[in-house]
Amino acid sequence: MFVTMRFDQLTTDELERRLVESRRARSQLDAHDIDVIEELDRRQTATGDGCRSLSEWVAARLDLSLDSARRLVRTMRRTAHRPELREALASGEVSFDRVEALSRIPEDVGLLAHLDISGV
Repeated sequence: MFVTMRFDQLTTDELERRLVESRRARSQLDAHDIDVIEELDRRQTATGDGCRSLSEWVAARLDLSLDSARRLVRTMRRTAHRPELREALASGEVSFDRVEALSRIPEDVGLLAHLDISGV
């Protein structure tokens, strides 16, 4: 999937662009994961597999820490009725961390792009 690259042959600008592009792709994949987990939750897959919670099931299936799985599941649930957050993540416009932080705020405050994550 990934081609071994000689980074010493790239300019700093090219390296930065590649880093931003990979982060954007990761955000898009996170959005996809959230959508899939939401459907699996609707189907009660975790219960059917004998897990105590969806987070436990996600942790086992995706080889994540329970804390990471909980963050994913909580964000999925908090954004179920926040399409603007899901769309921003799916477009790669914002990171999962930003969407997670914004999902804790009950009202729509936009993406707060002028603030870093700790500011959100």
